[in-house]
Amino acid sequence: MKITAISNLGLCGSKEALKEKISRLCEVGISEIILREKNLSVSEYCALFCEVLQICNHFGVRLFLHNFLDLAFDLEHKFIWLPLGVLQNFRQNSTRNLSEFEKIVISAHSTDEAGLALNLGANALCLSHIFPTDCKANLEPKGLDLIRNVREFWDGEIYALGGINSSNFHFAIESGADNIAIMSSAMTCENEKEFLENFL
Repeated sequence: MKITAISNLGLCGSKEALKEKISRLCEVGISEIILREKNLSVSEYCALFCEVLQICNHFGVRLFLHNFLDLAFDLEHKFIWLPLGVLQNFRQNSTRNLSEFEKIVISAHSTDEAGLALNLGANALCLSHIFPTDCKANLEPKGLDLIRNVREFWDGEIYALGGINSSNFHFAIESGADNIAIMSSAMTCENEKEFLENFL
C-alpha cells in the first residue's frame, strides 16, 4: 500500500513552510507526493514544482504534477494526477500523446466517471470522497461502495481519497483500494513520523 500526501499551500501558510512539510514527510518515508496547487498560475506552479521535485528526488519519493498537463509535457515529467475535466479537454483539443507519461492518475467521483477516465487514457484512478470530510462538508460521501463498484470492472490501481484516517483506512483497502491519499492530516500533523506510522 502506498500512502500519498496531497499538498495544500493554504494549510501550510507559505511556500517555504510547504516545502519544509514535504521534506519532513519524505524524510520519514511517505510513498508519494502530489503537488496540488491549482490556484497558482502556471509560472508560479512551475517554479514551486521544480523546487519540490528536488526535495522528492533527494529522498527518492515520487512526485505527481497536478492539473497543469501542458506543463507536464514541457517538463517531460512522467507522473501526472489530473481532474477528469482536464483530461476531457485535452482529448478534445490536443494532438499530443499521453503515452509519454508513465503514470496517469485521474480523479473520479462515480463509476461513470471512472469508466470515462479509463476510456480517455487513465492507467490509475483516484476515487473520492470515500468518508465524510471537512473539505467537502456539504457533500454526501461516496462511500466504500464506489470502490467496490469500480473494482468490478477495473483491476488496475485505485487510490482512495477523502476523510481517510488511521482508524478507517483499512476499510478502503479491504473494499478494493490499493493505496490511500491524504491531504489535511498530512499537511497539519505535528509529528510526521507518528502520522505515517499510524498507517503501517
